[in-house]
Amino acid sequence: MAARLADVIVTAPSERDEDLAGALGAEFDPAQLVELTLTVALASAFSRSAIAWGPPAPIPVTEVPTPRPGQSVT
Repeated sequence: MAARLADVIVTAPSERDEDLAGALGAEFDPAQLVELTLTVALASAFSRSAIAWGPPAPIPVTEVPTPRPGQSVT
């Protein structure tokens, strides 16, 4: 049920499916439906934003050697 709701929210949020609404109402209470809907909507928004902004710039890598007994890392 939750996966069907997520699919509707992500692909066609303006379309109303009465069968799905009835099944969701029977499975979840109103507070759970709000939480589920907001979670899916926010995840979708963050995902779309990440796609729109593109990949992040490369992060420089710092390598620190593992010290051996009696030695220091400098």
